[in-house]
Amino acid sequence: MSDTLNALTIDAEDWYHDETRGSGPASAEEIAGHGSRIERNLRKILEILEEQGAHATLFCVAELAESHAPLLREAVAQGHEIASHGLRHLPVSGRDRTVVKEDFRRSKKMLEDAIGIPVEGFRAPLFLRRQDDLWALDLLAQEGFRWDSSWMPLRYHPSAPEYITPGGHPGRLANGLWEFPLPLSRMPSGHTLPVAAGGFTLRALPFAFTRHYLTKYNREHGAAVLYTHPWELDTESPKLPGTPAYVRFWNGIGRSGMPQRLRQLTGEFRFAPIRQTFATELNS
Repeated sequence: MSDTLNALTIDAEDWYHDETRGSGPASAEEIAGHGSRIERNLRKILEILEEQGAHATLFCVAELAESHAPLLREAVAQGHEIASHGLRHLPVSGRDRTVVKEDFRRSKKMLEDAIGIPVEGFRAPLFLRRQDDLWALDLLAQEGFRWDSSWMPLRYHPSAPEYITPGGHPGRLANGLWEFPLPLSRMPSGHTLPVAAGGFTLRALPFAFTRHYLTKYNREHGAAVLYTHPWELDTESPKLPGTPAYVRFWNGIGRSGMPQRLRQLTGEFRFAPIRQTFATELNS
């Protein structure tokens, strides 16, 4: 097992929290057609982590807080950390700043009311991938958040501008907020991709890719932040009408093998919540 303590994060959202279709968020009727699946899927992840002795930060969509408050409190009692993933899983990009700030405030309060302890961290739905959206980090600081883990400026084309060095490092912003970016790796082709960050790579590619790039990142940069979603373990999870075919295809790859991949990941690498992995930074 690797000596480096990494941060494992779970973006706790349900199957219908999907912004890839052009017609907008799920309606109440569409959600009712299949019902919620977050509890069964998140419990499956928590069971695996308990087996492996690993702990994580759960970025929770706040609208789930009231209906699933007991589960969130169980997770806290097991040693996991609760952070915000926004009110309804709506991306920051293109939204009015006043509305986004209210989203941040309400999501924080709803989660704190559900678990009874402060919520200090945030991750933007679909991450923050453009410098034009970094104004959101100032709003987070204004609303009392201490840290964020949203910055992931992918470089799908080698000629695209590169805003940070591959990998990235935790950094304290001028507004006092700590940023814990996801690990990016520069490919021989010139692309900058999250090969060591979990998510699709962990689910769809041979585990050797994750092992290689995460080991390399730990050696060259230190602790990494990895992520996954509860729906990635759910082979029967539906998709909203109007979801593009390519999204259905890519999101479906590797789900049946994800429980074993998660066991392998947490068996070969050490994981803790962000608050523990980066305790030195947060306590400085």
